Amino acid sequence: MKTEFFIFYNLFVFVNILILSSILIFRFNNPKTNIILALIILCPGLNFFNNIIILSDHIFTYPYSLFIFQGTALTYGFLVYWYTKSMLGQSISWKNPWHYFTLLAILCDIWFGIEFFYLTPEAKQEYLNCLFDKACYPWQMDVINGFAVVSWMGYFMNSLLITLKYEKSAKGFFSDLEKVNISYLKNFLKLVIILNFILIILYSTLQTRYVEYIFIPSIVLVVNIFFLFYAFHKNTVFNRQQYCNLLSNGASLEKYKAMEDPLCQEIKELNKESKQKKYSLSEIEINENYNKILSFLEQQKPYLDPSINLTKFSSALNACSHNISLTINTKFNMNFFDFINYYRIEEAKQILKNFDSNKYSFDTIYSECGFNSKSAFYRAFKKFTGTTPTEYIKQS
Repeated sequence: MKTEFFIFYNLFVFVNILILSSILIFRFNNPKTNIILALIILCPGLNFFNNIIILSDHIFTYPYSLFIFQGTALTYGFLVYWYTKSMLGQSISWKNPWHYFTLLAILCDIWFGIEFFYLTPEAKQEYLNCLFDKACYPWQMDVINGFAVVSWMGYFMNSLLITLKYEKSAKGFFSDLEKVNISYLKNFLKLVIILNFILIILYSTLQTRYVEYIFIPSIVLVVNIFFLFYAFHKNTVFNRQQYCNLLSNGASLEKYKAMEDPLCQEIKELNKESKQKKYSLSEIEINENYNKILSFLEQQKPYLDPSINLTKFSSALNACSHNISLTINTKFNMNFFDFINYYRIEEAKQILKNFDSNKYSFDTIYSECGFNSKSAFYRAFKKFTGTTPTEYIKQS
């Protein structure tokens, strides 16, 4: 392929990435999550701009752009980690070892730039010429590329583990995980992990020239378009009010985990005094809570409230949320999320057994049962019945 084609193609991809990131950056009433996502989209684009500089021979005029844009590429993993933490309403942990690994990589990049500065003009010319020749491709660039791939994968896996841990906690507190966008975040992270694996395979099997100037720009452009479409589709491109609601939900979960519920204060103090490592209740206490829960479910049907969470549920019982959670785990063998959705599906089954199209609209049954969305209803129905609502009606 001709160099002119490589230049045009990288310019095309770079312009499209600028447009995609601008859609997020210049939104009205913008929270930081949108800005971080825009930077995630833009970060690889800067490398494609660097490709244009190299391919157009401007690299001989601006050689230090090579080290500058390599340095910006190293921040990609951190941006994904930052986005994950912000979507979970958490602050960045500076104890994360991947920060220091990335800092080491950036320092190496700076050192290589300084080393390049002190080369003779002839050596600089040879160094830059080798960017186009696999046989003498600068080992320094291979080192930085290796650092980048390892750093990114470390951040991606760390972000996924943080998300999975948060999901486990959220399922013990919320009845609707769409409020905290766990599904979107997990899919986002899985996609960037797959992208990184593809990158490793491409670098190890194909010529660097084709990988950097054709395959990576193509893959990144497609993935970024998908990122943006998926984010809008899942309503995760927030305004400030929506992001405040997300933070509020996250804060409610953190308060629960820290036992800040007033009804739990006495128990919290007793646990501190006894220095118990594991929270526990006696069999008598569990049975008392169990009977309270059964009575509450039968009389009030709290699961029909789409905003119900563990704190709200426990407050209605005038009981500590941790006591109720432990009782649900022990007696029903479920977390709070599955517990509430199980009863919602039981309600749906009763409606569907006597389904009357004049009384119910099939498309609104989910809201009658306490679900906030049709997709959440269908997932739960399939989980607890092994069939879809339509198939269930035919079987009834």
